[in-house]
Amino acid sequence: MIHGCVAQWWSDAQAYRNYVGEADFVAFLRRQPRRYDHRAAALTIDDSTAGGARACLIAREEGHEVALFLNPAQIARRRTYWFSTLDAMLDATRVRRLSFDGEEHELDRRQGMRALRLACKARLMAMAEADTDGLLGELARRLGVAEVDVPAHGRTIERSEVQQLDAAGVRIGNHGWDHRDVAAMPAAEVGEDLRAAANWFEQAIGARPADYAVPYGLARLPDEAAAEVSGVIFLADPGIPGGEAGARHWNRRDVTGDIRQAAS
Repeated sequence: MIHGCVAQWWSDAQAYRNYVGEADFVAFLRRQPRRYDHRAAALTIDDSTAGGARACLIAREEGHEVALFLNPAQIARRRTYWFSTLDAMLDATRVRRLSFDGEEHELDRRQGMRALRLACKARLMAMAEADTDGLLGELARRLGVAEVDVPAHGRTIERSEVQQLDAAGVRIGNHGWDHRDVAAMPAAEVGEDLRAAANWFEQAIGARPADYAVPYGLARLPDEAAAEVSGVIFLADPGIPGGEAGARHWNRRDVTGDIRQAAS
């Protein structure tokens, strides 16, 4: 799995941390001994961003099958993901030191910036996207960022783009209605989240996706909610082995680092 591509990758920017360069991704695909398919070796991309959509189209141009796991909430509401907004704020800030949740963070050091991002993520990932505005607004004020300029690759795609991806042969998957941590949600609410997403996909592309990728990839789907998924449930947990993880769960390996290392 990866999260998407950018025309040119920058190592020192938070907004590029989960992406790979387009040329590097093409080189990675061309090095594969066999083409990715949906049976023996699956290529998956997460989130409803322009960078994710671009990576899917590159994969199709190179002759690979690819699955893109989308959150309809961001598309339907034309909202930017909170993590895209947060990363853009962290890149734009000139504040060198910030206290957050009782911890002091030195933002002129990579470790301090990363620690602040993780602390903010811990608060934001449990919220519905529409509920993140208050905290993001507070952070923007404290970071001294009057206007947040999210790079193009981090913007949310539109419904028409989902339809174009589907027509291009991209396999559309369910990433939940909203990009929330399922571990912080009651099982019944997770089921509602899955159904809301499936209904949106049925209207947008005429089909309910079979497969589901857990947002953040760390929490197994509750049994009650798993009944809403007819296909495979994908994780992305670096703490457990890749491959079959039981009860229709499969754990994916993030190859972002592999692609960058090969490029360097």
